[in-house]
Amino acid sequence: MTTAPVEPGKGAPVADAERRGALGRAVVIALLTFAITAGIATARELSIGGTEAAAADAAAAAANWPEAIARGRAAAEAYVPGSPWPDRGQRRLAAIGHSAEARNDEATALLAYGAMRTAAMATRVPGASPSHWRVDAEEGLARVAAARQDVAHAPATSPSMIDVMRRGQGPSDASLAALALSVAATIGGLAGLAFRPSGPRAVVAKAVAAGGFVAYAAVVLAN
Repeated sequence: MTTAPVEPGKGAPVADAERRGALGRAVVIALLTFAITAGIATARELSIGGTEAAAADAAAAAANWPEAIARGRAAAEAYVPGSPWPDRGQRRLAAIGHSAEARNDEATALLAYGAMRTAAMATRVPGASPSHWRVDAEEGLARVAAARQDVAHAPATSPSMIDVMRRGQGPSDASLAALALSVAATIGGLAGLAFRPSGPRAVVAKAVAAGGFVAYAAVVLAN
């Protein structure tokens, strides 16, 4: 059996079209996977937030402060855009802290304000100004620390305590941006290698992937 001759110049366009079709299908599958994963994660965080907020209210009503603080922090950290539970968790923590200050329960106040600050730091948005919950928490921690009578040295003033806490706020926004860019470069380089395993473009893809990995490691070590 003889096969029909392939016209000159027709093979390459057909191969390119097939490659573009495969790439398009891969992109669609990746987007669908991302959307499904994001939907599941959002539903999970909403469920966790509602459960933890209710548990925090119940524990506070029973004056079980450690449990109420732990549950309130969990609700405050269950962040997804539009969810009411993080704010509700933070309000519960703030109420516990203020109540503990009023009855001179320093240990509970420190735990509540510390949980507020930790949750605010865990859910902060790069590039945005500090949330008012973090500011309130730091002011509360500074008040309690400055009011203590059993310190070995003169108590620190509230402004100095706040300055110390804000200097240790974690990686800067520039570091977070550099991490994101390095991860994107590494993934992009590896994807380029997957579709172009040889040739000049493969050399460029290898360099991009290696550069992204090195940049990521440098930022992590610097922080």
